[in-house]
Amino acid sequence: MIKKLLFTILLGLSAFANSLTIGTDIPTLTVKDQFEKDYIVDANIKTIIFSATKTEGTTIKEFLLTKDKDYLTINKTVYIADITGMPSLITKFIAMPKMKNYPFSVLLIDEANKTLFPVKEDMITIISLENGKVTDIKYVKTAAELGEILK
Repeated sequence: MIKKLLFTILLGLSAFANSLTIGTDIPTLTVKDQFEKDYIVDANIKTIIFSATKTEGTTIKEFLLTKDKDYLTINKTVYIADITGMPSLITKFIAMPKMKNYPFSVLLIDEANKTLFPVKEDMITIISLENGKVTDIKYVKTAAELGEILK
């Protein structure tokens, strides 16, 4: 009985161990934003903008600040940031208060989901989805390149 339970748990965890690739289905994820409000990433989302570092996050922030505050919602796009490497005190007392001033949502992944998103060093990941299935993955460095893809 215990062996079956452990096998089931490990099988479930392994589904999240591999990063998304073209043709895979994105699992429904519940992710907290900078206000600690749950947000569901599901088949209704068309685009995921993902940053794995502060530098990429700054570029995305600069891009989004040039857009209407409803830009992400209207375009069925989410911005997901990996801040798991940031020390907890800096997250709590510096980063989170700054992010709460942004006019857009930043979804913050946890350790369990961070490997789900493909990463190239110093690049922003843009994942295109159709009905919850990954149709394209692109990597960009600048706000201008981000804008070109998200037209």
